[in-house]
Amino acid sequence: MTNVAPLGIFGRIASQSAFLEHADELRQKVDVILKKERRKIAQYLRSGTPIIALMGFSEDVLGNKFSRSGGTAIMSDGRFFWRLDTADYVEHYGIELPEEFISHGDSGQWVAPVLSREEVAAVDRHLVELRRIGTL
Repeated sequence: MTNVAPLGIFGRIASQSAFLEHADELRQKVDVILKKERRKIAQYLRSGTPIIALMGFSEDVLGNKFSRSGGTAIMSDGRFFWRLDTADYVEHYGIELPEEFISHGDSGQWVAPVLSREEVAAVDRHLVELRRIGTL
């Protein structure tokens, strides 16, 4: 549990303005996930367990197709962590996600596990450590 990995570009704790700096990187990953696959992946991402609730408001940095209250909040399935608005980017743009995550989700039939209080605390401690050493 303590080795929870960032979900690519979405595994960053960043304000909306800081995330905007990655718009060009996101544009290079558009339409990688097939339209027929997007909904189930987005539902998985939305049903992850909240780890860090942030009061920010995120807006689509690619084409203004969505906005999300708390979009910068950090979610996890115990193996990966991501911003809440990741689901919106997958659903609207088919943004590419790491193959390891796709295999992981597919093997669990895209049903996100519910993390226990102890598991949430372990992921949170890991994220605090990553921030402390400057890798997040």
